[in-house]
Amino acid sequence: MDNAEWRRRNEQIEAQLEGNLTPHTSRETASLYKSNSVIDDRIGWYLYLIDTVLHNPVKYEPTQGARIVPIFKRLGADLDQLKDIKHIGDRVVRMLTKEKQQPDGALFELLVGLIWKRNGASDVEFLNEAPPQKQPDLKASIGKNTWYIECKRLNKSSEYSQNERQKWLRMWSRARDILYDGQYDVVLDVVFHVELNSLPDDFLVKELCGKLALVNPPCTIISNEIWDVSVAPIDYDSIREHLSHYLVKYPSDQIIELIGGRREPNRGFTHLVKGRFKRLGGGIGNNRFLDEVSFAVAAYWSCDAERAVERKARDIRGHLAEAVSQLPENKPGVVHVGLETLDGDLVEIERYKRIFKSVCEFDSRGKDLRWVYCHLFQSYAPPSDCWIIDETVYFFNRIDQFGLEPIPNNSAIVMKNDDTEANNVPVHWLRPTP
Repeated sequence: MDNAEWRRRNEQIEAQLEGNLTPHTSRETASLYKSNSVIDDRIGWYLYLIDTVLHNPVKYEPTQGARIVPIFKRLGADLDQLKDIKHIGDRVVRMLTKEKQQPDGALFELLVGLIWKRNGASDVEFLNEAPPQKQPDLKASIGKNTWYIECKRLNKSSEYSQNERQKWLRMWSRARDILYDGQYDVVLDVVFHVELNSLPDDFLVKELCGKLALVNPPCTIISNEIWDVSVAPIDYDSIREHLSHYLVKYPSDQIIELIGGRREPNRGFTHLVKGRFKRLGGGIGNNRFLDEVSFAVAAYWSCDAERAVERKARDIRGHLAEAVSQLPENKPGVVHVGLETLDGDLVEIERYKRIFKSVCEFDSRGKDLRWVYCHLFQSYAPPSDCWIIDETVYFFNRIDQFGLEPIPNNSAIVMKNDDTEANNVPVHWLRPTP
């Protein structure tokens, strides 16, 4: 990408970010928390995050940057090996152009290529598409063996999780003006025991808002088979003490901790805040900071309904079948699957059961599928760190007699000597949240 093209895309991204700053409520001086993002040029947005964290940090968006910066750090740390992968340039160009709205798959393929290079593969090559013939993404040679490799990167969130969040936002949008007009400056903690789509959009209005005038937080306000709701007061003293010393990036995890009192990365968080905002640095874009708060209301929310947990625990069977269909006949094949863990330990426990069952029972239909790797990622942006990344790898040997694992160093991002290496808990989603 030349400089002129990057300037054009950078300007478009900042214009879109500026549009996101418009208040999303009928109360002009109150802002609804909304995470910034760019959909139509996702790879441009990723590059914008890298550019700003390096050169213009007041415009950096930490929560989404925590997903992306570790990937580019790994690519940069292993740049010489990355350049040694055949046809890497063609793959990057495709990611920057026709796949610019969905670059996660391409970035995952680059990371997988590096895994094989780090494990001593002498010849790693991206295989060019040749429709209608199906081809895997990569080919790699280790010793006398040549492996054919297909990569599948699942979307950040499952369709069910996205629909659930949209349902919550519809429920919240019905209630937020009532919360603002009534000056209910509280932190709600909501756990649904039924699927959200079984409830009407005005559920919060009818079942919660009227009760808030009658309670003295902190307390539990509702507890039944549908949901549990507790309320706590907004700690304005703590907020003002912090803001007397620091400006706080908006949005950020620091805002969540400031308004809500804690961070819970595996739960939803929504808030409305009235206050004074400042900009640091010139120009437009994501350079807004909170300086003063006069009113806030917030809600942590989640759903532990059995059916919701099952639906969020996406199985890889369909992606595995699609991946195997790309592998050649009678040649050793490997599949790498990448996904993010965003829904908590209940979902991850269920997901592991499903993945294990699917891989063990999977019919490869005559293809020589030997290894399956599932890379699970989770990123964090705590106030004390620019980013933290966790990675757990599930790997399965499909046919035992084929010998040793070809890539024993099988992490895509987190290397053993990284500062982000966690303790001895085998899966990251059971470790304490950073």
